[in-house]
Amino acid sequence: MGTTASCHRVTHDPYTHENGKLQFHNIESKIAAREKMLRGEWPGRGCEHCKSTEDTGGHSDRMSHLEMPGITAPKEVFEDQTAVKVTPTQLEIYFSNTCNLKCVYCNSKFSSTIDNENRVHGEFLHKEDTAHPNQSVFIPGKIEVNPNIEEDTNKLFEWLHENVGELNKLIILGGEPFLQKETERLIAMLEQQQNKDLDLVIFSNLTVDPARVQTWLARMWKLVEDGRLHNLQVVGSLDCWGPQAEYVRNGLDLNKFVENFEFMLDKTMITPSINSALMPLTIPSLPGLIKKINNWSGRNTKRQIYWSGMKAGDAMRPYFNPTIFGDKIVPLGMDQAIEMFETFGDPIKEAQLNNLKGIKQECESTEPDLLQQKLLKVYLKEMDRRRHTNYKKLFPTIDNLLESQ
Repeated sequence: MGTTASCHRVTHDPYTHENGKLQFHNIESKIAAREKMLRGEWPGRGCEHCKSTEDTGGHSDRMSHLEMPGITAPKEVFEDQTAVKVTPTQLEIYFSNTCNLKCVYCNSKFSSTIDNENRVHGEFLHKEDTAHPNQSVFIPGKIEVNPNIEEDTNKLFEWLHENVGELNKLIILGGEPFLQKETERLIAMLEQQQNKDLDLVIFSNLTVDPARVQTWLARMWKLVEDGRLHNLQVVGSLDCWGPQAEYVRNGLDLNKFVENFEFMLDKTMITPSINSALMPLTIPSLPGLIKKINNWSGRNTKRQIYWSGMKAGDAMRPYFNPTIFGDKIVPLGMDQAIEMFETFGDPIKEAQLNNLKGIKQECESTEPDLLQQKLLKVYLKEMDRRRHTNYKKLFPTIDNLLESQ
């Protein structure tokens, strides 16, 4: 999209070019945010995602990330803790929106299949008007792709070639990396370098042909064996369990996901983990996913299966946030998931459990938002019309909440 941000939840800004090179980390808005934080102020512009959790006494995403092993401050901060123009140590890249899924909480920026769906049906937008809460409008689907994407991609690879040695973690997100041409380009570049302190992290929906996935994994793991990388981690994107998971991540083949995940677990030394989006629909069957993760951890004691969960919903579509139901969402699966969550004494898993507990506390401290509940209902009905699905059958407890307000 031609933009940059230092968190998934905050407002994005256009990156710039400086002396012919891509500048994305030390642009004006990020420097201003760092200056605010040094003054003890929240930067705003989306940081409320963590602020609201911390204000209720909960453990936020920000706090969890600060506790993760391997997270280091920029080198400039070791000499001057007030430094605001710094060298990044961790980089996340979205190369393109090429993706084979249509996750219910996603949009065309991150999914080419949603983009195609919008071209057929129109993009679905709400007029969030309290007088007409169910009113909606359809406009032709259109994604504003950065017109300079090819040139900027080349400049990004120039930056990586020169600076990847400064990173301790490089994270590739989607779309779906195992289907994107830029993944091939990245791996080819890493095969020519020695970055023995670098962790490579790939986020994947793992609904990709197992033979293709295994070919990619073998090639990437060889980078670790040859000392060109410190470690390889593959994060499977999975939000809950059962047919509910396949509804939420439309196009997901859970059997294929399990086959690919268990291949990593049983046949490789790659670090496997799970990342989940927490929204109203994922809470009821979240315990099933936690149970599965516990089982996976138990069958291979060589390494833990880590889990991370983040609230869905943003300023444009807050009705995906589980807090819209207040404390009523907690007994529908959140309490059970927390009770079942086995940490095995691992500090990373302890932090991840605390994060889930923090989201529970936030839900318990939030008043239900009836308008956003109505908008969620309108949205799900439209998705069902487009995709010939029926959320009411798979999510009866959420349907009861929506029908009772």
